[in-house]
Amino acid sequence: MRDTKVERTTTLKSLILIVLKELRLEKGLHQAYLAEACGKSPSAWTKIELGQTPITMEIFFLVCKELRVSPSSVLSTAERHSTLLSQNNWAIIYTQLDYAEDHMLLLAQKYYSSEEYNKRRRQRTYNLILNEPEYDEDGNVIISPVFRYIINQDKNIKLL
Repeated sequence: MRDTKVERTTTLKSLILIVLKELRLEKGLHQAYLAEACGKSPSAWTKIELGQTPITMEIFFLVCKELRVSPSSVLSTAERHSTLLSQNNWAIIYTQLDYAEDHMLLLAQKYYSSEEYNKRRRQRTYNLILNEPEYDEDGNVIISPVFRYIINQDKNIKLL
């Protein structure tokens, strides 16, 4: 029987930020490119991407336009990941959390500073985040390395 205790918390906005970052990385775009497209300084965009500054709807739509993806695709991808995380004892809330209280953003930052990410970046191997999560014929979940890193402590799910 699954443990229903929720130990980790994040927000839907945080999921959206990770999806946007993964899309930017898939397309090989630098943060400065999106910053300019949004009328922000590179440091201001970095704070948004890290979740230290809230993303506005206006910025969200501008970024989606620059990434050439529909906002609804980003939202549905974030929602699918939200479901996967919820099934693994994560609480997904719809209000703003302080950066230090958002477990997923902290783990994502740790991932993007890891050797695992640096290897991925050097090899330029990126999953298509908008297609995730996927399930193979054996029921294994196929997700991008950042999400695998975030939930890798959970033993109730087999990840590829």
